[in-house]
Order: sequence, then C-alpha cells, then structure tokens
Amino acid sequence: MLNALMAIGLLVILVLIIYLIDRVNTMEKETRQVLSSIHSQSAVQPESLPFLGLSSKKLWDAMTGRSDKGMDPLAIFDLQGPYQIVLSKHIEALYKEGFKDSQRGMNGEPHNTKQIQSSAGFVESWIPPAQANAVYQCGVQAAQTPESNWGPIREALDEAGRFLYGKTQLDTSSPLSEWLMPSGTDLAAKVPDSV
Repeated sequence: MLNALMAIGLLVILVLIIYLIDRVNTMEKETRQVLSSIHSQSAVQPESLPFLGLSSKKLWDAMTGRSDKGMDPLAIFDLQGPYQIVLSKHIEALYKEGFKDSQRGMNGEPHNTKQIQSSAGFVESWIPPAQANAVYQCGVQAAQTPESNWGPIREALDEAGRFLYGKTQLDTSSPLSEWLMPSGTDLAAKVPDSV
C-alpha cells in the first residue's frame, strides 16, 4: 500500500513537473514574440509627412498664420524655405498655362489648386482664386501682347506676387516678372516647357 501511494505521489510530481516545463516554454515563446515585435516597431522609423501632413488650403492657412492653434510655430517657420519653392512652382505653372492656352486660342478658368513636386514628394498647393486668375491672365496677355507693351502686365504679375509672398511672409525682393517675363526677343525662350 505504501508503495502504491509513493508511486501515485511520484506520478503526480512527474505530471506537475512536465506541466510546469511546458508552461515555462510557452511563456518564453510569448516573451520572444513580444520582444521581437517591440524591436521591429522601434527599428521602423515613422515616415515624416511632407509639410507636417498639411496640403491645399490647410497648408496655405498654416503658412499665412491662420493654422490650428495646436501647430508648432517653429515647425511652421522651418517650412518657409520648402514652401517658397512650392509656391513659386505653382505660380510659374499658372503663368505658363495661361501663356500656352493663349497661344492655342483658348482662355480657360485656372484651377487654384495644383499638385507640385517637392523634394519631399508631391504636395497639393492652394492659392486664393483671385491671385490664381491674375497670374493666369498675365500669361494669357503676355502671349497676345508685344514685349514692348508688357509694362502693365509685369506690374499686375508683380502685384499678385507681392500679395502671395507677403501673405505667406516669404521673400518678396525678386519680382515675379524678372523670372517669368524676362526681356528678350524670343517668346519661346521665355516660356519653357511646363514644370
């Protein structure tokens, strides 16, 4: 009888040891999986969104000081250089579109939003409709007017540029007409292929 009790006791202890070893192995596997997932998550750097994830009118509002109150002013300040390139490309595209439409005998309604390629990828740019139309119309008029009579067109283009760059607190020292309407005799040289 005593031998039977000892055998049952040893059997219970053996089952308990096997159960505990299996449980420890399961916990070790789960711990490895958790650690592996933590390492893989920390190894993947979060992608930084171009222009703080802003685009279109929200980007314009941020650059003109009308952004959400939660925006970091220093981060907005850091965007000024890249945004100036985007804004310049947008203005140039509108002017060239007007110039080319006029050469084709068309006079369309310009879109005030445009997908612009930046160093960080594509971003949708937005400018006020009145200035988009003004820049476009300057392109239309430049194509229809002899260069010697471009004075008023240059002034209208520069005025639109002063408004856009002034609102976004960007450098207004270089008038738009200097690089969009340079002096010369060949109109084709003035309006290279689109951006």
